[in-house]
Amino acid sequence: MEIIVGFGILIFIFSCIAFLHHRRMRSIALSRSNSDICRYARSFDYRNVDTKIMREVYNHVQEWAGKYEGIPFPVEADDCFNEIYKMDTDELDDIYLGIAQKLGISTENPEANPYWNKVTTVKNLVLFLHNQPKI
Repeated sequence: MEIIVGFGILIFIFSCIAFLHHRRMRSIALSRSNSDICRYARSFDYRNVDTKIMREVYNHVQEWAGKYEGIPFPVEADDCFNEIYKMDTDELDDIYLGIAQKLGISTENPEANPYWNKVTTVKNLVLFLHNQPKI
């Protein structure tokens, strides 16, 4: 009986955390009603950064973040993965690997990249991928 009660309490706690995360993300999404991919792109030196990488990062992060009131989450370049999205490193690695595979970017020797261990924002992820060699 104690196990069932303990399990019920854990489910309740995780449900509350998920609900609060959803409300927070919804609030952020609704406050960014004028944000779009053009504003995101202007945050970069798009003449020197691969725009395909910029778009793929935008799309992958937006897909991960979900939709709020039927509108995809408005990603901004300065969004911090830890603070805004509460994304853990495994999820960030999945996004990185998915984009790298789709665009033919090497995932070998990432330690040589100037953005190694500096990927905290969406912009840093774009720049990290941009500085990796193509396959």
